[in-house]
Amino acid sequence: MPNYSRRDLGLLLPALAAATVSAQSTDNPVEKLPRLGTKAYIFSELPVTTNGQNKQRRLFTGKTHTGFKLESHESDIAPGEVNHPPHQHLREEMMLVREGVMELMISGHPMKLGPGDVGYIGSNEIHNARNVGTVRAQYFIVNIGRDDV
Repeated sequence: MPNYSRRDLGLLLPALAAATVSAQSTDNPVEKLPRLGTKAYIFSELPVTTNGQNKQRRLFTGKTHTGFKLESHESDIAPGEVNHPPHQHLREEMMLVREGVMELMISGHPMKLGPGDVGYIGSNEIHNARNVGTVRAQYFIVNIGRDDV
């Protein structure tokens, strides 16, 4: 095994960093996503996954003709339940309430949303939501953008 001095390693580190950046730019997950085309997503035909008392239906994950990433799903949350623990991510998202009453918590600020209301979650905002009503709540999430940049 060859012996390398600190000077040798110092010369190699920039090359290694450049190679890593180059590999990341060619291995872009958005490039591997399908292009979204015109299509109807029939609610009653969407597969349902469950997590305790909560349910979710995935609509789509893909990219637009310009390469912009979009993802959407529907969630059905039992009274008193939360959708997930508080978290944050680079992408932005919209919550569009269909039925019930949700309390969307964004960076410690609660927003009560009912049928027809929309909540917008900015990039890197800590957020989650709780069903504060007495019946199941249904809402759609639209994720806008990507987390890998």
